[in-house]
Amino acid sequence: MVMHPLHTLGFEPLLSSLVDLGFEPAMPVGLREPTSGRKVVQPTDNPTVNQALATNAMPAYKARLEAAIRHIPGATLAASRNAKNPLRLAEKIVLQGQPAETVSDYGAAQIAVDTPRAKDAVVAAVRQHFKVLREQDNFAAGDPEYHYRSFSLQLQMPNGASEELQIVPRPVLEVNRKEHHDYKKARNAELEGQGAGPARATARAINDRAMDRFNSKNGVIPEIAKGDVVKGSRVRLTDGAVARVVYVDPNMRIARVRTEDGRNITVRHKNLRRS
Repeated sequence: MVMHPLHTLGFEPLLSSLVDLGFEPAMPVGLREPTSGRKVVQPTDNPTVNQALATNAMPAYKARLEAAIRHIPGATLAASRNAKNPLRLAEKIVLQGQPAETVSDYGAAQIAVDTPRAKDAVVAAVRQHFKVLREQDNFAAGDPEYHYRSFSLQLQMPNGASEELQIVPRPVLEVNRKEHHDYKKARNAELEGQGAGPARATARAINDRAMDRFNSKNGVIPEIAKGDVVKGSRVRLTDGAVARVVYVDPNMRIARVRTEDGRNITVRHKNLRRS
């Protein structure tokens, strides 16, 4: 059974600001922490101080998000979290090798969107209202492990903290509680050195079905997730033609496909869609 070594983190009662303690940044935000190679996104290497700052910034953060998206049809601020679960924070820092100054989600929010156009509008609005420290676009294909769809941004707050924002297709967010159960099973199995395959596959299937509903509603032909272009798989070309993969070069990221009307075509992976 994995133990959660919270005692190694020095969790004290939350303090209100860097000024109270005289803390200086361990490293400037935006640099790479040398041991992990992860980007520094928080002002100190003390998780207690980082959490306090993120928690204190949350009311203003939510207000600015709501103001930014107020006039965007099909976009709503669906969820927010003032503080990260201490046990999960301990896992990240101690067991998963994420230094405290690189943890993104001491405070977090999710915006649900109904259309790709709403997603694009939210991204543009957020960029206008916040200083963006980092972006990651897994909205169309999902992350490689769990196929969770989101456009994620790390946003700087005036008090030095930064908050995470996920822009998520609404059907994916609606099944998130069910999917998160299997995500946690897979994550805990990995932490304990056990096989996580079945739980990960279940989480992927839940996310994929939810995204299929989003795409179907919006008339979107979805991209193929990274790693899913394999020999024998059925795909769709950008012109709408259906084909089957007959050869894959994973290094060059190209594939040779045979269409239903008998054409043999070499195409880049990024130009294939799920059939």
